Amino acid sequence: MEEKRVSVCRAATTALALAAAVLQLTGCTTAAARKAPTVRYYLYAANSNENTVSAYSVDESTGALTPVTGSPFAVGANPAGVAADSAGRLLYVVNSGSDSVSTYAIDASTGALAGANALPLATGSAPEEITVDPTGNLLCVTNYGSHTLSVWAVASGTGARTALSGSPFPTGSNPAGVAADPAGKFLYVANNGSNDISTYAVTSRGAARTAARGRAADAGAYPSGIAVDPTGRFVYVTNNGSGTISAYTISQGSGALTPASGSPFPAGSSPWGVAIDPTGKLVYVANASSGTISGYRIDALSGGLRSVNGSPFPAASSPRGIAVDPTGRFVYAASYGGNSVCAYSIDASSGALSAVSGSPFAAGSRPTAVAIAAVAGP
Repeated sequence: MEEKRVSVCRAATTALALAAAVLQLTGCTTAAARKAPTVRYYLYAANSNENTVSAYSVDESTGALTPVTGSPFAVGANPAGVAADSAGRLLYVVNSGSDSVSTYAIDASTGALAGANALPLATGSAPEEITVDPTGNLLCVTNYGSHTLSVWAVASGTGARTALSGSPFPTGSNPAGVAADPAGKFLYVANNGSNDISTYAVTSRGAARTAARGRAADAGAYPSGIAVDPTGRFVYVTNNGSGTISAYTISQGSGALTPASGSPFPAGSSPWGVAIDPTGKLVYVANASSGTISGYRIDALSGGLRSVNGSPFPAASSPRGIAVDPTGRFVYAASYGGNSVCAYSIDASSGALSAVSGSPFAAGSRPTAVAIAAVAGP
């Protein structure tokens, strides 16, 4: 009997220990879930004719846009481009009329912008477009009037900007779009006036970083928008004057561009902005004069393009800037002529676009560019 009582006591003790362990693990899991940051998505549109940026929260389920409290926010003169840093903490606005870049802090909970009184960065003449490289370490601006590219190194943590040695760098005539490869090793500029693409390799010169200019690649008439795919193997350029999109393969050693087989590919009239989905499978182009969005599927081997079913898709008047959201579910285009932002859902299997309920969403006067920030917060 005594031996049986000891066994029962041992079993009870073991059961209690297991129960305590389960409770402890459950508590840890619950605490971890509570601490997991919430990712919110905000869209920003540069309103070039009223010196403001419209801000919206993005509904993660439907893609619909809701204006942020306080929107639109005042910026510099004639904002032409807008870009968010990779951490979603800062928004950069390039002001074509005041030759500057304004920097704003993004409120993680609301998407509101703060920091309008911060000292702007000086650019060259008539800055046109802006981008932050995918690593978040480089801020790049094309200067349409002075035929140069301004590049700053961005310090992680503080966001402090320091001009690269030799910046601004010479480009072709009237540089428009600018893009960087995923590793921040190569930069590409679409030169609207000289019908070519300038290439740069970001290198170190002693303690300083610089951008060494490589051989230019030919483009179509009046190249405007430019994008690099997420794999870092292909570059796509819209040719505003010839109604086409050029595709290039990237040399992994030098960053040099070689036309892809079949390039250039037909687009709509006056193709402007170009964007690639996060998977690197789909390309979308805003056709300003035809008021449409063209969609393409990327050939993973050659970089060539094939139109998706139903393309082109209707848009509001004169779409220009275009972006795909970080989840790869939605496309947004700035309607310059319609003073609005068009929103679309992407069909996961075909890549076809369908208008989001409520689209187009009202913006300010003459929106020309859009950017999406993925912001982690409480």
